[in-house]
Amino acid sequence: MVTHRDTLRLVPLGGLGEIGMNCLVLEWRDEIILIDCGIQFPDARYPGADLLAPDFSYLSDRWKKVRAVVVTHGHDDHIGAIPFLARNRDIDVYCTPFPRGLLDNKLDEIKTEYEVRFHKIKPRKKFKIGSFEFDPIPVQHSIIESLALCITTPVGRVIHTGDFKHDQNEMGDEDAFEIFAGLGKEGVRLLLSDSTNAERTGHTISEEDIEQSFQTLLTKQKGRIIIALFASNIRRIERLLKVIHSQGKRVALAGRSMNSYTKLAHALSALNIPEDTLVPLANIHDIPKKNLVILCTGSQAEPQSALLRMATGTHKDVQVDTGDLIMLSSRFIPGNERAITNMIDNLYRAGADVLYESIHQIHVSGHGFQDELMMMLNSVKPECFIPIHGEYRHLAKHALLAERSGVKRSNIRVIENGQIVELSAKVMELGDRLNMQKTVIVENEAMHRSPEIFSQRNSLAKTGIVFCTFLIDHRTHRLLMEPVVSAYGVLYREIETDPNLILDEASHAMRKLYRNASKSDDFLETARIELRRFFKQRASHKPVAIPLMLEI
Repeated sequence: MVTHRDTLRLVPLGGLGEIGMNCLVLEWRDEIILIDCGIQFPDARYPGADLLAPDFSYLSDRWKKVRAVVVTHGHDDHIGAIPFLARNRDIDVYCTPFPRGLLDNKLDEIKTEYEVRFHKIKPRKKFKIGSFEFDPIPVQHSIIESLALCITTPVGRVIHTGDFKHDQNEMGDEDAFEIFAGLGKEGVRLLLSDSTNAERTGHTISEEDIEQSFQTLLTKQKGRIIIALFASNIRRIERLLKVIHSQGKRVALAGRSMNSYTKLAHALSALNIPEDTLVPLANIHDIPKKNLVILCTGSQAEPQSALLRMATGTHKDVQVDTGDLIMLSSRFIPGNERAITNMIDNLYRAGADVLYESIHQIHVSGHGFQDELMMMLNSVKPECFIPIHGEYRHLAKHALLAERSGVKRSNIRVIENGQIVELSAKVMELGDRLNMQKTVIVENEAMHRSPEIFSQRNSLAKTGIVFCTFLIDHRTHRLLMEPVVSAYGVLYREIETDPNLILDEASHAMRKLYRNASKSDDFLETARIELRRFFKQRASHKPVAIPLMLEI
């Protein structure tokens, strides 16, 4: 009989059933390794939240078992929560130099009283942490130094792909898929593979095609060009700098992360910046517009990003004008579409023309399409398969690809955050299901959280709130004045011409209710119900109602 001590326990704390916040626990007896530990940007379900981080409660009584975090690459959805993890205990982090530099910057902003101890790893240089041996395999992605991990465990070999794609024109010294095929021949117990683009058929296009598109657009340049892209996409930035320099043009960088990421990559000799190409943003007015390109952040219309401030006319150095060409060299991340299209509208209002992925070939994804996912499956030939990194439909689509590649259906598990998997040398079984609640971050502080709080916040946003104050003589219990009714965020029906009259009527209704109330009544609860009923008749919803009684 297989016991828990004979199994490798896999516990996804983030990234399964969602995009972002990637974090996977590998647990063997008294040892825990985390693969990545990322953040997620909140949607409308989390009003007031700045960031979301994994729920670390599974680790709360297991901190002594935690050996390390091993990082696949430096995107925020893979490393952004490490500083918050480090507020619980000292942490060892194994990563390459670029994510190390990014984490150093984050730790300068997000203070922790515990120590983060860094261990440098190199591609194809194996290292051991307890019972686990790691072989970091370089893969192609939209950020430099991206790795897959081949992990030798007590129950067999596990491959975690990280985020990956395949670009024949971007091969390094060694083709990653040849490495995966070699490992597949030796035997792989479990494959955990990126599912982000599992719905997209075919193969990703090459970065060379994107470079050619930019070459053509820059050749035709008549006015100023502003290109928005992720600051982490160092390879694309390098290609752009090469093209711009070859045409004798100048480049200015706009946005905090654009400057910090390029500075770090250049310091690590990971980014070649041609001489006499960069110009300070404050000096762009000295350069003819037809000879100027601005690389900036804000392709997702992030609050306070450079491009969004340009679109709203609040950027101190760049004012969008007629004749400007704006390019968004990124995809519209799900959930950001409305903000991005509003930004594009504002850029058009300022007189600019705007190009983006759906109308022009100026972006290629960093995540493989179905053909690349099949390449991974056919190379590794795993005994067992778990799709990772994606919403449920992406995971389900990827599972179908795995079955088509020859993995037995009984050896495939589509799981979401909190679902524990027990993997032995012979079987893979589902374990317990954890009740997961995301960690809400506001101004770099983790908040106490419960589902009820954000349900209440959303209810307040939808219905508004009404207060009614009763001022009472403490001896006679008589009203000393008309009840004071005030409403905030309440939408009134169009036929109601004067909301102040509604508040007066509500005050009269509450006075009458108080005078007719029985001494045995729970008056405040009755008043709450009647306030909600009154405003439902005159407004859009039953608001949150809070009656107060003050005795003097």
